[in-house]
Amino acid sequence: MDGQHNASAMTVGDARRAQIVRAAREICLEKGFSKITISDIAGRVGMTRSLFYHYFQDKDQVADAVLDDVIDEVITHLEEWNANREVGNISKALDDVVRLTRSLITDEGPFSQRMIEDGNAGLYVKFIDRVADRIAEYICNSTVRDFEKLHGMPITNEHETFYTLIVGLISLIRLHPDIEDTVIRQVAAQTLHLNEYM
Repeated sequence: MDGQHNASAMTVGDARRAQIVRAAREICLEKGFSKITISDIAGRVGMTRSLFYHYFQDKDQVADAVLDDVIDEVITHLEEWNANREVGNISKALDDVVRLTRSLITDEGPFSQRMIEDGNAGLYVKFIDRVADRIAEYICNSTVRDFEKLHGMPITNEHETFYTLIVGLISLIRLHPDIEDTVIRQVAAQTLHLNEYM
């Protein structure tokens, strides 16, 4: 019976934490992270400030949880792309991932300008570092392994190469949102030594 009570309490606690993270993310999109207060978040989820501190120690801990939530969303999109790509069709996979990358960075995707535009450089750097690392890890453990089985591996230091490419593409697309998809595709293909496979 105690086990059931603990599991139920954990589920309620997890749901409450998820509400707090969702509220913090929404408020962040509305007015930027540096302007968020604990009172804003607590008010959005209908709790007192003191109850908020039962779930998170401070605003920075919520920021970490929001980053994890955003990164999980990005990985989910990549998993969908990976599951739907045509095995061996490098050209189409590259076109599709370029479109996906652009959609995640522009518009109201997880990398939305509003999410991180308010001058919180430390949060932005932490976000880019963590998202690039997780994406590189995912791609290296999935898509890269599939490619290697069919074609061998034209690059070394796979994780580091993908990490650098991801950070670079995020910066490039944010700085030059009108850049052509063909240019992004060429940069990725050249970096990953894919031209001979397309």
